Order: sequence, then structure tokens, then C-alpha cells
Amino acid sequence: MFVFQIEKIKKLNETEFQIYNYLADHMTDVSQMTIREFAHLTHVSTATIVRFCRHLGFTGFSELKFYIMQPNQVEPSLESYYANFLQLNAFLKGLTGDAFQEKLSQACQMIESSHYTTFMGIGTSGALAAYGYRYFNNVGIQSFVITDPYLPIPRDSYQQSCMIVLSVSGETSEVIEQLDRFKKNGAKIISITNDDASTISKMSDFNFSYYMIDEFAYTTAIKLTTQLPVLALLEIMAHHVKTESVNQSKKLSSI
Repeated sequence: MFVFQIEKIKKLNETEFQIYNYLADHMTDVSQMTIREFAHLTHVSTATIVRFCRHLGFTGFSELKFYIMQPNQVEPSLESYYANFLQLNAFLKGLTGDAFQEKLSQACQMIESSHYTTFMGIGTSGALAAYGYRYFNNVGIQSFVITDPYLPIPRDSYQQSCMIVLSVSGETSEVIEQLDRFKKNGAKIISITNDDASTISKMSDFNFSYYMIDEFAYTTAIKLTTQLPVLALLEIMAHHVKTESVNQSKKLSSI
């Protein structure tokens, strides 16, 4: 089974989605086709196929075919009971990329330059916010947590703080309203969401999105979307800030 990064799939247009759906249903057949044959069967031009491949991160159709012909490296038994295994694997690999490391460094500098850090979230995200608050304090970073979306925000409070806001959808109205108050008071915002196109993501100074497949319980009101990426991001941030703080202290003591 092949897997593409969800953030790339979300950016496909309607025509490209039709191509993607055909590819997903006829992977073995497509791996044996020429680009003209694939274009004919999907009712598009060869140029459209090339653009489709590039939007998925490939240089062209040949590289796409090479990718889907590779033997499966993931045990089928894992996929069968955990739909997000492949996406989680792709997310963790992305943590070593230059783009992520650069954004991480900038976000952590903002945390370090703030007087304190405040975590915010409700529901499951509230539980994770409490975990982040505890973990940051454990490594020596002064932190607080807000899990009540109706907590009064005094004027001029949180001016020198960095807010780390957790939300799967990034569209929770109560959190958005609180976030607006924090921004008006001058707080800096880092958000961790499942989608970088969400309202909370766009309101933030820095956003880290993890693009997992949404999973639900017996009702769509209760999400079961994996939060393992959130735990990873919180712990990575804490250790990064702590390491930079120790390194800075060593430099100052050597002067």
C-alpha cells in the first residue's frame, strides 16, 4: 500500500482529485501504463498528469510510477487496526526536515523570550494542555494551563506570555474567542492543530499541523483522531527550549 502526505492531497483541485481516486483504485495497472495511457483513461492531458505528479511531490510520472511500484515496507497487520499508522510514520520522518527544524527554532526562541508559557485547550486538547504544562515545568520552563474557555481575561494580562493553543479542528469557537482576547492583550501564539488552513492556525504566530486522518467514536461530535503527534511536538519543544537555555547560560558564564 502506498501513501501520500495528506497536506499535499488536500491541496489538489477537483480534476486532480479525480486522477488521484483513479490512481488509488488502479495502482497496479497504473504502474504499467505510459503517461499517455494514464491521461487517456482519466480524460485529461499529459500536462495535467505532470502537474498532478508535481503537486504530490514527484518530478514527473516516471518517479510516481517508481514510488508506487516499491514493495510495501509496513506490516499489513499494523495498517489493519490503526488507520493512521502510515500518516504518523510520515509525520515523524518530517520532524527531521530543514523546514520543520527552522520553524521549531523560531517558535522556541519566542517561548524562551517570553516571561512564561500558558497552555490552552478544552476536552481532549485540554488534557494534553495539562500534560504540556506539567512537562514544561518538569524541564524548568515556567508554565500555566487554561482548560476553561470562559475564564475571564483581565485587561493588559498575558502581555509578556507565549500561548500554546491545542485544537484538533482549529475551529472551536470558544477557543477562537479566547485567542482573540489574548492577541489583543499582546500575547504571542503558537498553535498545534490537525489542519494549517483552520482559523486558529491562521491567528497564530506559528502553527504546527500534523495532518492525521480524522477518526470518530459513535458520533462525529466525539473525535478519536490520534494525538501522538501533539505529544511529540510538546516534548520536542520543551527539550529544544531547555537545551538552548543551557547553551546560552554556558556562553554567558564563559565571558
